[in-house]
Parts: sequence; C-alpha cells; structure tokens
Amino acid sequence: MLRAVTLDYWNTLFVDSYGAARERRRADCLRTELAAIGFNPPAGAIQEVLRDAFTYFEHVWHHEQRTPACAELIDHMLAVLHVRPPQEVVTRIVTTFEHLLLEIPPDPVPSLHAVVYDLASHYRLGVICDTGYSPGTVLRTLLRRVGILDAFSSLYFSNEGPYSKPHPYVFRTVLEQLEARPTEAAHVGDMQRTDILGAQAAGMWAVHFVGANNRDATVSTADVIVRHFEELPAALGNLRCAGCCAGDRW
Repeated sequence: MLRAVTLDYWNTLFVDSYGAARERRRADCLRTELAAIGFNPPAGAIQEVLRDAFTYFEHVWHHEQRTPACAELIDHMLAVLHVRPPQEVVTRIVTTFEHLLLEIPPDPVPSLHAVVYDLASHYRLGVICDTGYSPGTVLRTLLRRVGILDAFSSLYFSNEGPYSKPHPYVFRTVLEQLEARPTEAAHVGDMQRTDILGAQAAGMWAVHFVGANNRDATVSTADVIVRHFEELPAALGNLRCAGCCAGDRW
C-alpha cells in the first residue's frame, strides 16, 4: 500500500522562467561589489565567471552527488577572477545571491495548493530538493508564501545534507522521517538521472512529471508519466491500488 509521497521542488512544485533576470542581477551585484573595492575586471569577465560557476556546479553535482552551497560557488568565482575581497563584501554577495529568489520568485505549478492538500489527505508528504544558489531556508519561505509548507512532514534540501539526488541516502533519510518503507512510497520529479533513477535505486515507485520539463520523457523508466499536475492524485491512486494487488513490489 502506498503510504508516503515525496516531491521534487524545481519543475515539479515550481516552474521558473526568470533565471535570466536573476542572472543579470547577480552580474550587477558582483560587478558593483568588486568595483567598490577597486577591482574592475575586463568586459565580459563577470558573465564568463558566472558561466564557469555553473560548469563547476554541474561537475560537482554529477560526480560528487552533492550540490555546492552558494558560498562555495562565490569562492570559486572569486578565485577564477583572482580577487580576494574583505569577508564582509563576500558575505554581502552571498546573501544577495541566496535571496534573489525571493525578489524574483518562480511560479507555482497550476493547482499546486489544491493538489498538494489533496495528496496530504491520503499520504505523508515530503520534499526532496537539490538546491542551487538558494538554500533550504529560502525555499522553505517560498513554500510558506504559497501556503503549502505545513502539508509536508519531511523536507530535505541538499545544501543541508551530505548528498544530493540520486544518492540513496537522500531518499532513505526522508523515508525514515515519513515512517514508510521504500515499497510504500513514491517519488515525483522531472529528471530521469536524479528523480527517477534515484527513487528506483532506493526501491520506491517513480512518477515522472513532465508538465514543466519534458526533456527526459522519451528515455523515462518511470512507473508512470504524468503530464498535468492535476492528474497526480489519480496516478498515485492507481499505484496505490497496484501496490495493494501486488503486495510488496519485489
């Protein structure tokens, strides 16, 4: 029987189309703070170092199964630029980068509030999120703003733990908090590498939500694919029935 459901954050609960606007603000922040200490890099260097930080993030995320915190990314950028600002300047840059998401927030998926509370009436819910510049403290604030924070019994943000998805530790930690066995739980997410393969390696059911990001739809190994968030309760209900009929999955 399905007793618990975990949900990815990005492209599952929230859809973001404002990344470019935030990247411009990050560039402005970095340029302004460095100019104030007399450091003026060549034209294009700020944009280049931001791209380099993304490459660094991707490498660590894929090869170390963790997500670099914002402070680590800022340190990497400053090292690439060969500049060492005073600590108070670094702290201001980190704080600005971390909190930009609250100034330029993503959009919740359609029917987010209604669907989440529908699910919460049937299952224990958790969030499993790989973080970027914005840490769990900021992402919790967004959940609170849209009125769904108290629907979740467990919240795992990768900047607060030793690993990111698809490491089994992540899924098993949340399942322990939800008091559910892997065969009693399903994970919903948009990425084959992290969400689908990660959940399946942990022994969970995997639900591939492709309504916001369908890049992995053709290679999905999920138990079910959901194209609209509103379809999630029915899809999970079908898994619940399948679990009841089949007993333990393995």
